[in-house]
Amino acid sequence: MLEVALISLCFGLQDVEPTQPQALIRAGVWLPRLGGTIEDGGGEIDFETSIDLRTKETIPLVEFSITPIKDITMTMSFFDFSTSGTGQFVGNDVFGGMEMRDGDSWSATTKLQSVGIEASWNIWTPYSTDGNATLSFAPVVGIRWFGVESTLGNRTTSRDVLHKNSWIAIQGGFEMAFTWDTRETLGWADTVSIEAQLLVGSMFGADGGTMASVQAGLSIDFTPSIGGVFGYRLQELGAEDGDYAFNAGLQGLFIGGEIRF
Repeated sequence: MLEVALISLCFGLQDVEPTQPQALIRAGVWLPRLGGTIEDGGGEIDFETSIDLRTKETIPLVEFSITPIKDITMTMSFFDFSTSGTGQFVGNDVFGGMEMRDGDSWSATTKLQSVGIEASWNIWTPYSTDGNATLSFAPVVGIRWFGVESTLGNRTTSRDVLHKNSWIAIQGGFEMAFTWDTRETLGWADTVSIEAQLLVGSMFGADGGTMASVQAGLSIDFTPSIGGVFGYRLQELGAEDGDYAFNAGLQGLFIGGEIRF
């Protein structure tokens, strides 16, 4: 499926005339929580029940998009997440040869960094009303790097297990956008847009794995150049390296602004 989309994109580019590049910078704060499990030679250790690392964090998230030719948009994005905690372990398990008994004191840290680039081709517009309202769909392909660092320590026995891994994901999917020209209706806003994106992919590095991401949001352009955005983002990984498995991800609200030029 991904190969077909890439080939179609390449052939389509041959027939598209270049236009004046349009760029968008979107920046704000993502408020994600960590959820899922990790394991290393034992059972699954849950970030919510076995140990509690579900604290909502506030992290910056930056995206840069450019439309070098008509209907083709390139987007680059980056985020850096980190959370830590301490408490009493629930259950009995083994992680990297370290025993975790019910009631043992634990400390843990999880870091997840990512940078990626993707291309979307606005190929299908099934609904349009003289420019006042437009519904469009676009296939998306891209590549993304993930760096994961997880530490789990047993303070009762003074032992720690650290994992540092990185994976490259080849991803593909689609996005939808509904844009409404509100200059005559609302007055205080030029356009209102509803956007959604779904991506899935295969991960390479170590023993590989899978990934999935979902984005949905509402953006309001107050002028042709300045707007605000509010939405939800989810990033899930199912990555492996030997006995170690990181089956977890981030999800939460995103609030920010955007500048077009």
